[in-house]
Amino acid sequence: MFMELSGIDRIYRDYDITATLKNGQPAALTGVQAALLPPRTRPTAATVWVATAYAAGVATVLLAGPYADPANALIVSLGGADLWLKVVDNPEVDAEYVERIYVY
Repeated sequence: MFMELSGIDRIYRDYDITATLKNGQPAALTGVQAALLPPRTRPTAATVWVATAYAAGVATVLLAGPYADPANALIVSLGGADLWLKVVDNPEVDAEYVERIYVY
């Protein structure tokens, strides 16, 4: 996926999160976290993750351009970024690339 964001935008994005157990039953999740990474890179042990608003299978992330109010938002730099989400479920962690965000 691909998203465009202006430097002054603040936009909420909703992402459907589906997690199932090996037996096919839905998994009860404790939360979902988000991270912005440079394009075409993957998370590492040093990646900084932030909590999203998560309810009823939907993670909500507030994205903001570099000139927008940064309060409670993930700030996307002018070069753009890749958004990753990870399911918080002890002991497993499942991080997935979601979309590239281009800032104009």
